[in-house]
Amino acid sequence: MPTVADHYDALLAEHYSRMFGDHDAKVAEQRALLERLGLRAGPERPREAIDLGCGSGFQSLALAQLGFRVTAVDTSDKLLAELASRRGQLPVDLVQGDLLEALERTGPLCELAVCMGDTLPHLGSKADVERMFAGCARRLTLGGRLALTFRDLTRELEGVDRFIPVHDSADVIMTCFLEYEPETVKVHDIVHTRSREDGRWRMSASFYRKLRLSPDWVCGALEAAGFRVVHREIARGLVTLVARSGADVGRNTKNSDSNTSSGG
Repeated sequence: MPTVADHYDALLAEHYSRMFGDHDAKVAEQRALLERLGLRAGPERPREAIDLGCGSGFQSLALAQLGFRVTAVDTSDKLLAELASRRGQLPVDLVQGDLLEALERTGPLCELAVCMGDTLPHLGSKADVERMFAGCARRLTLGGRLALTFRDLTRELEGVDRFIPVHDSADVIMTCFLEYEPETVKVHDIVHTRSREDGRWRMSASFYRKLRLSPDWVCGALEAAGFRVVHREIARGLVTLVARSGADVGRNTKNSDSNTSSGG
């Protein structure tokens, strides 16, 4: 059975960035989101941030542009190589490996940790999610912030709605198919590529599992790890949460559940 890392190495990493369109535009979109959430470094020295599951760098580059010194963690050497080719002189350090193990290594305390895109459901179990939150609590400064985005997969799509078009260009067509299980969703990625040599289309396919995490469960797990959720919104199934660590966190939580706001 393929792991998430196997799936990315064998199939998805090669095509990952094209799923999102223009890379620079996606970085700009994520920068605007981070600014809207108030996640900008102060005017003094660059502050430390860690990007858990950084992919090709949409959040890492945005954070660096906003004044953070970023530790970018991912299992995929292909995606990290792409990020390395795009970072230029921005202060982004690359770490290849499991994000849970990365949190347990010795490293600088961070003012901000992010786990965005749809990385959180890639973890192997709810216990791993709880372990990640505990690791973030240890890695963050008092009052440091953790920002999460993830898809709420608790509501099941039915019939042909389980087939989701992902990308369509002259040489690549990408589709995913969802198969629901009690605690997880099997995500089947199907990629058709057209050969430059003979013009024929060839299909590659693989699957991996995502956790079905409800916003309420995630908020409860954050609070159990010592965080207080200070921002929560849901837009077209994409959940965005910001939580503060430690005893000095605020007590007012912005809460906006919407089906009309733009998601990522």
